[in-house]
Amino acid sequence: MISIKTTTKVFSSFLKRLLFVALTSLSLVATSQTPWQNGGLEVSSNGHYIQHSNGSPFLWIADTGWGMVQQLTREEIDLYLDNRQKLGFTVIQTVAFWYPHGGGMEMGPHNAANTYGFRPFSGSEDMPNTSEPLVVSGGGPSTPNDYWDHMDYVVQAIKKRGLYLALLPCWGRAYITPQMGGAQQEFSEDEARTYGAFLGKRYQDEPNIIWILGGDAKAQIDGYDKNANLQQWDRRNVFRAMAEGIAQGVTGQRPKWDEKHPAWDKVFITFHPDGDAPDNSSKWFHSDQWLRANGVEVWRELDQVYPTMLGDYQLNKPVKPSLFLEGSYEYGSYRHVCGWVTPVRIRRQFYQTFFAGGAGHTYGAGPIWSMRGNEGDYNCGYTWQQALDFPGAAQITKVAKKFLLDHKWHQWIPNGNSISGIDEGESLKTAVTTESNDMVIVYFSDNSNGEVTNVLKRDAEAYWFYPRDGQQEDVAGFKENESRNMVPPSGWEDAILVLRIAK
Repeated sequence: MISIKTTTKVFSSFLKRLLFVALTSLSLVATSQTPWQNGGLEVSSNGHYIQHSNGSPFLWIADTGWGMVQQLTREEIDLYLDNRQKLGFTVIQTVAFWYPHGGGMEMGPHNAANTYGFRPFSGSEDMPNTSEPLVVSGGGPSTPNDYWDHMDYVVQAIKKRGLYLALLPCWGRAYITPQMGGAQQEFSEDEARTYGAFLGKRYQDEPNIIWILGGDAKAQIDGYDKNANLQQWDRRNVFRAMAEGIAQGVTGQRPKWDEKHPAWDKVFITFHPDGDAPDNSSKWFHSDQWLRANGVEVWRELDQVYPTMLGDYQLNKPVKPSLFLEGSYEYGSYRHVCGWVTPVRIRRQFYQTFFAGGAGHTYGAGPIWSMRGNEGDYNCGYTWQQALDFPGAAQITKVAKKFLLDHKWHQWIPNGNSISGIDEGESLKTAVTTESNDMVIVYFSDNSNGEVTNVLKRDAEAYWFYPRDGQQEDVAGFKENESRNMVPPSGWEDAILVLRIAK
């Protein structure tokens, strides 16, 4: 006969196991949540950041895997994405097809095959027929028998990791504009619309796709470039047609680029320019209805990051978010010695973006973006697999991301009244206040001093934050309207000073 005591013990054990299973199940449910369950992406009411339709802010911290679709196997794609998910990136930027290139390496053909030997379009290796994507029936993401099956694998692999895919239809610099030094315009207006509709329809049901037009490209130019070469062309109509095609493919409707239309609310589109700031999307498309957020690229001129982003922030009629979509790549040479782009330079790009009112920032590592081995000026002897462990990526996705979330980044307003002695470029000091006026936050791009003023109209506590590793050091609080000359802690390469009204 089983005793009451024994029965109680067994029952208690059963309850513990049941509770464990329940908690485990809840944990699995929690971890399976995806950001798009908060609703589609839209522009915030103040126009300065991106949010979900339920009102929760969306923090764009992207990585550039431009060559992923064309260069990697499915197994390599998984390796790359597992790493980027673990680090904490929220967006992966890639291009549906391109001419393989990178850092002085021989450029591939314009209808280049992927790693499985499939070409994206009909036509020859060098002359794609861009109105005829090469689609063969019978395959799928896991067993591709054409180029677009493999593209499907990339889309699904990114989605299942809870990441957004910022998808560039093509590299505009080579396929739409004449910037590569030859007549490589392979998209007419009609072909761009057709191709956009193909992509839009193929991925119309995917909740995690953000569209990027451009591709290291100027949309229009009439004058001399920075190398004193006369350039005259206008391809705005081609990019606009591609945007119209995407919207048609996704929604089944045909909005015009300058027409207010509900279809534009169903596709989130930005534009990736080349690195000649301030030639950014706002120069050519700011008032276009399809452009939901402006895009900025500052390639190696670090002193241009803050003024360029701030310039976009200050635009109105309409106000739009601005995304930093490409900058200096970690460990890239950029006509300097290898390793010139150090982690602190990566951090400077990142923080200067958000302190200028930016809505998002894209990181990149020299060997990763092209994914073409360890040769070339940008790779500096590293493979993309080795570059996964570059420290700058973790300093952004772990340390910086947490700082932004903890300090209400979406409320930041650039405020020059809080800091003097700002210097410029890599010594820049810049400040923000929050909409709720409970914080002054100052970024010191190096270890030099600057005068900080408490503009919060109340006394505030203060502390230093080290962007390299998250260290904090308390400092004496600031009285209302107090100004004080501040120097970052000794040995720090850069620093953030936070003044916060005590709770």
